[in-house]
Amino acid sequence: MKKKRILKRALIAVSNDVTMDQRMNRIAGALHEYGVSVMLVGRRLPHSLPLAEKPFEQRRLRCFFNRGPLFYTELQIRLFFFFLIKNYDLLIAVDPDTLPAMWCVKTLRGGKLLFDSHELFDQVPELENKPVVRWVWKKIVRLLAPRADFRWTVNQSVADILQNQTGVPFEVVRNLPEINPFPEIKENATHRNRDLILYQGRLNKGRGLEEMIDAMSRLEDFKLVLAGGGDLEKELRERVKEKDLDNVVITGNLRPEELNEWTSKAWLGLNLLDKTSGNYYHSLANKFLDYMAFGVPSISMDFPEYRNLNDQYHFSLLIHDLRVETIIEAVKLLDSDPELYRKLHRNACNAARFLNWQREKLKVNEVLQGL
Repeated sequence: MKKKRILKRALIAVSNDVTMDQRMNRIAGALHEYGVSVMLVGRRLPHSLPLAEKPFEQRRLRCFFNRGPLFYTELQIRLFFFFLIKNYDLLIAVDPDTLPAMWCVKTLRGGKLLFDSHELFDQVPELENKPVVRWVWKKIVRLLAPRADFRWTVNQSVADILQNQTGVPFEVVRNLPEINPFPEIKENATHRNRDLILYQGRLNKGRGLEEMIDAMSRLEDFKLVLAGGGDLEKELRERVKEKDLDNVVITGNLRPEELNEWTSKAWLGLNLLDKTSGNYYHSLANKFLDYMAFGVPSISMDFPEYRNLNDQYHFSLLIHDLRVETIIEAVKLLDSDPELYRKLHRNACNAARFLNWQREKLKVNEVLQGL
């Protein structure tokens, strides 16, 4: 009987800055815990933060182009030649924009290939009016995902859609927060930084950011912190200035530990998304669970994955649309109903003991055993 080969070395490719990719940092850390030597490779951007110390190796590649067809072409070439000469047992391609290069390396060198799909890449808002580009990404997934040795994604909704598109199964490894210590229930939770409303994450299209800012002109007693950077950062700063709002702060890019500091101070978290984006409609955003990890109630969208978890744990107030009036009403409801707020806070603290990376990362080990 042939002896099963033990995985010793894993190489992970992402197209973003590794300092901002919490999911891949968690997965790389889990692989390291299970005895695998890991290299996480991403991209150096003009405003990249210094690399934080991690128990695994991190590398960042510099590209001449940062968007468009030339960028994606250059990325494939750089990733291919970078990984071609490395020793490995397992390649992990994160999203379709690293899959061609990693599949080519596997084809020439052998080893195992795992495809990690973070989202429905062809349905992101940025590609709404680019049917040819959407077709290309969908074609890449349909062609190459079945050729990977294993596939996983972030939630069951996305797994079902990808399985229908490709004809092969996708397992689910959710991007749950690593929680230590677990949040404690506080009976006076309604009085904790009562005015601080937090949005954490990328400042990108389709995330209700404009509506959040517009709502703040009628929520004078509250302060909104947009904790993150992104494509819309400059435009949003100009919007705040034009409306002469002194109760909106935009921090720019932050490290995970800095985000955690803001979240620990927040009274309320926001997770608002445009339902016209299929990618957002089927998402399970990190921030939805990061707020929960600190016992902070949130306002989220009434989309399938959020509704499914909220039906079980009820730690968020779900809304149906992004109208400014809807956002204002939801904030005022939680402000005027302390018992409802305390209930959501207690439920978030209880849910954190079940929805955490300490439990979810066991699935990573199950996959390793299967490979």
